[in-house]
Amino acid sequence: MGKVKSALYLTLVTILLAGLCLMCTVSFNYGDFKGFRSILLSTEKDALLGNGFSGEATAGEYEMLTDGSTYVGGGYSVVYYPEGVLSQDAYESELERRQALCDSLTAAGNEADGDELAKAQKDLKDYEENYAKKGSLYFRVGAYDAEDAEKKGVCSLGEGNAVTFDEKFEAAFQAAVCQLQTRVTELGLEDARVEVRDTYSVSVFLPALMGTQGQGNVMTDLGTFGAFDLKYGSSEDSATGIAFDADKNETIRDYVKSAYYVSNGGTPSVAISFTKAGREAVKNWTAEASGSTYLYFYVGDRSVITLTASQQIDQSTLYISGSYTAPWAKSAALAIDTALNGQATDLAFSVGEVYVQEALFGGLAFTLCCIACAVLFVAMLIGMFVRYHLLGFVYLYSLLIYLFPMILLVWGIPVLHLGIETFLAVAFGALLLTASTAYTYEGARKEYAQGKTIVTSVKGSYKKCFWPVFDLHIVLALISFVTYFIAMGELAVFAFTMGLATVLSGLISLAVGRFDWACMMSFAKDKGKFCNFKREELEDE
Repeated sequence: MGKVKSALYLTLVTILLAGLCLMCTVSFNYGDFKGFRSILLSTEKDALLGNGFSGEATAGEYEMLTDGSTYVGGGYSVVYYPEGVLSQDAYESELERRQALCDSLTAAGNEADGDELAKAQKDLKDYEENYAKKGSLYFRVGAYDAEDAEKKGVCSLGEGNAVTFDEKFEAAFQAAVCQLQTRVTELGLEDARVEVRDTYSVSVFLPALMGTQGQGNVMTDLGTFGAFDLKYGSSEDSATGIAFDADKNETIRDYVKSAYYVSNGGTPSVAISFTKAGREAVKNWTAEASGSTYLYFYVGDRSVITLTASQQIDQSTLYISGSYTAPWAKSAALAIDTALNGQATDLAFSVGEVYVQEALFGGLAFTLCCIACAVLFVAMLIGMFVRYHLLGFVYLYSLLIYLFPMILLVWGIPVLHLGIETFLAVAFGALLLTASTAYTYEGARKEYAQGKTIVTSVKGSYKKCFWPVFDLHIVLALISFVTYFIAMGELAVFAFTMGLATVLSGLISLAVGRFDWACMMSFAKDKGKFCNFKREELEDE
């Protein structure tokens, strides 16, 4: 290739690499409320990695964590409490509030309304008597009544104030835990888990891998239980439900089949599938819709999804999207579908404490992994420059052409994420690229030492090295992709990333690197010196 074409090519590649470097590694703010997050920071990360935050989230910190503005590593543990069960902190906080009200009314003396003070004191006494402590939790005393949420108790007091739990409550709790486990499993998040703690509270760990946007909605959806109901109207307060035909023993399942997650063109959506009767009902409801009619999809007493009907809807399946992330859409669909088709339970959960757990490998694991990879790449670059002098620039371009596409692939492919296994796979691919490149360079060095021209030496080296390098990459790529299809968890992620790294390494070492070599070497007057190649000196006998 001529010098002009080589210069044009190298200029374009350099600009492209510089742009990719900025996109992949540099984050910055501009203006008052705008900013750019690098690909590395915005790529989903394994729950095992961390970035220096741990402990219980305050209200402000939790808002920061759920708005997608930062990555904290590890994951989130949310504690759910069933109706009629309070944590010690929640109980004492409410008790203090009621006591403070009584104290303030008492301090007001004659200015206070006697009836108001008496009412406040009675509320305080009733509150103390209505809850019994066992372990670290407080339980509402009374029979469990799913129909009366205001007076729903969960236990009774026996001799010596021994707490005995209502059998109906225990059954409802077990059914709710079963549904919660099903939802978390169906969510499909690596390392997510459900644990019953303190007998009647539940802890759910959700890895930060799922992304922070919509995290609060996912937590709420997972703990939302009760019967499914479909309502319509101009507001939630005035919304009405389906008028079931008692003679036909109709239920909501005669109108709604199921709910499930679907990705339409890459957009996470909740799909609601209707029966023929359900489709007709929605069609009639929205016959005169003009943007002020809403469909409310209830689970228990909470509307999980609200859909604005701007025109008549006549579909057997509704695809509802918006600002959903994939886990958020999945959790909403699971809340509805398990209410429709799962084990019935009327027990509702409330979100209690939310903890941010530090990653298993430490709070600085992500940063340290980046530093370790950077040290490895710099060490390989120094070695190549020392050995091959200016030819090291060809290797530098090869390494950058390998690195940035790998970052983009990990960022863009849903099954991949940044984790220890991903860093290892990318580093192994870089070592494979370095070894293959050095192998061809050494082949050309030997050819040149025998008296051949530099062009002939390069051609001869690639001709001899092509099949060994090609075979090595093909075998490793096949092993990696086969392992991906039979493995699970971190091993599957490592295998798939390794397969991509191997394919990319093979293409660069056998094609791109050779082309870059020819382009850069066209500017050198002494091509042997450019590559630090020397000919063998033969002595006369």
